[in-house]
Amino acid sequence: MSLKRLFGSDRLPRGERYHTGAMIRSIWKNVPLVLTFVVGTAGALAPSCARYFEEKLDSPVLERGLVTFRLKSPASRTVQVAADFNNWALGDAESGEVLVGLMEKDERGVWKLTIELPPGRYRYKYLLGEANWTLDPGNPRVVNDGRGGKANLLIVP
Repeated sequence: MSLKRLFGSDRLPRGERYHTGAMIRSIWKNVPLVLTFVVGTAGALAPSCARYFEEKLDSPVLERGLVTFRLKSPASRTVQVAADFNNWALGDAESGEVLVGLMEKDERGVWKLTIELPPGRYRYKYLLGEANWTLDPGNPRVVNDGRGGKANLLIVP
């Protein structure tokens, strides 16, 4: 596997740390693993001793009539929840509301949005930046999004 494919560049500055993810399959479940590499003096990658398991985020979380969506994406500048309950984050040009479902990022790079939703079934996914769509890795329920793609399913009792 090439450096460019792993880290987005063929040249890496000496002493810098880079992280890449892997999915470890075990008999019980898939476990996400983040590997840390340090660029050595000769420019070679050396695995760092700082290997750790990434914390699993529960998402969405339903609590006392509120729904909290969470996604870890430290590199993203904006993340929105796009769903059939907010017109797939299209916004309303007349009212000036364009960033519908905008989430807030904490110091760990976890984006979060808490909203109140009436009981029902909702399709949703995340919009990272302006054009990158992704499913919620914390929600195994996946359905058709009605546009030829996939979306997560949220059931609010």
